[in-house]
Amino acid sequence: MTIELQEVEVDRRRVRYRVTGSGQPLVLVHGLAGSWRWWSPVLRRLAAHRCVHIVDLPRLRPPVRAAQLSDWLARWLDAAGLDHVEVVGHSLGGLVAAELAARRAEQTRRLVLVAPAGIPCGRGVPGRALPLLGALYDVRRWLPMLAVDVARTGPLDLARGIAFVWGRDLRHELSSVRAPTLLVWGERDRLVPLPVAEEWRQAMVDVRLAYLRCGHVPMLEAPAELAACMLSFLDDELADESGN
Repeated sequence: MTIELQEVEVDRRRVRYRVTGSGQPLVLVHGLAGSWRWWSPVLRRLAAHRCVHIVDLPRLRPPVRAAQLSDWLARWLDAAGLDHVEVVGHSLGGLVAAELAARRAEQTRRLVLVAPAGIPCGRGVPGRALPLLGALYDVRRWLPMLAVDVARTGPLDLARGIAFVWGRDLRHELSSVRAPTLLVWGERDRLVPLPVAEEWRQAMVDVRLAYLRCGHVPMLEAPAELAACMLSFLDDELADESGN
């Protein structure tokens, strides 16, 4: 599998992103303190069916703050010449993808939200500490990669991102999402409890909900199952569009 590094200008800054595969464009958006590497276990499977674009979200400092990430993503899509694309987001990336779909329907053809942030779970700091440790244990073989990404993010950006994720509530905006949407949840997700998945399902118009036997990070814990679930949804929707 060949991964090509491409570059465009967004807000007068050069932004690098990676492209692999061919066919319908599919954009992958990572979560808080993540990077394109989090998607590496599913890339080969997805690239066999899609032209996959993976971009790293910018650091959370001026000119881009957390609340402006979806607008930044829209500008990156414009700069990269991507329109009416399939978008996949994980955790914070799911929140950003949902905001994009709600605000710019013309840019989003299909939406896959993997354990998305965006509906508060009602836990305070103590109630989140142990689940976070459990989530890290679930992906322990990937801890060296995660540590590099957290260090790259830095404590201030991490704190800004956490505050945004904990406080942002999309429930009243989700009815504006018109793109067919797949919600993917790990049955053992310690960070975003299963009842939140049902809240997402009830708040959206054209939505399906799938559960995988994993935790908060399906692309690292169950990559084959996640890729199969995503492609089944996306290909089925495309068949529906063509009337087959």
